[in-house]
Amino acid sequence: MDIAIVLYDRFTALDAIGPYEVLSRLPGARVTFIAGAAGLVGTDNGMLTVQAEASLAELPSPDVVLVPGGPGEVAARAGGEVLDWLRAAHATSTW
Repeated sequence: MDIAIVLYDRFTALDAIGPYEVLSRLPGARVTFIAGAAGLVGTDNGMLTVQAEASLAELPSPDVVLVPGGPGEVAARAGGEVLDWLRAAHATSTW
């Protein structure tokens, strides 16, 4: 089961890391942090970065999609690549 945790600039760390800790322990689960581009993505307080292991394009059809909250969410859902990817992934995801 492919699980994608979508990172964007200024996400809230607990909203991504907490679910990761639970979901990564599911038998057969493959949890991947993804973002517009692979690389470091900063949290809302600017004190932590998390490595996006893959770009959105590299995981187009995950079974599960998790989008953490945070102040950067407003910009992410206003349009652009994250919103476009979410719409496309929704067509094939289970959750």
